Amino acid sequence: MAVKWTRDSLKGSTKTQGDFNLAHRFTIEIDGVAIGGVHSIEGLEHEHEVIEFGDGDNITTQFRPGRPKPGSVKITRDFSATKEFWTWRKSVLDGKVDRKSVSIVLLNDAGEEAMRYNLYECWAKKYHGPSLNSRNSAHATEAIEIVFETMEMK
Repeated sequence: MAVKWTRDSLKGSTKTQGDFNLAHRFTIEIDGVAIGGVHSIEGLEHEHEVIEFGDGDNITTQFRPGRPKPGSVKITRDFSATKEFWTWRKSVLDGKVDRKSVSIVLLNDAGEEAMRYNLYECWAKKYHGPSLNSRNSAHATEAIEIVFETMEMK
């Protein structure tokens, strides 16, 4: 008797509901205000210093966590007539560090918040103006690098 193999057709999406690991589904908020036109966020990481120590007669070097290190994130967006990034950076240049909270919100397939990274005590360490090239038809972009002292994932 011959067995006939059939392939079931896919029904609906092959993605799992709530798959928030899509790199292009995110928003960003600075002090609770949504920032539009953001293309990329780079450098989202957090780490601790590593302390080496020896314990008695044990000849093996051991490690323990030290102080947490501050992090740095680069945010790139479309260049426009608004000056939020430059104004934030200029506050540091003027000696009046304007610390803000930044939230990076990851979205699920339905466009709802799936999780977020909250960055605290942020200030603008570097501003990147647009790269201009008359042979390129791409949009001009600007970027800001911020440093943060603490981070949480919710």
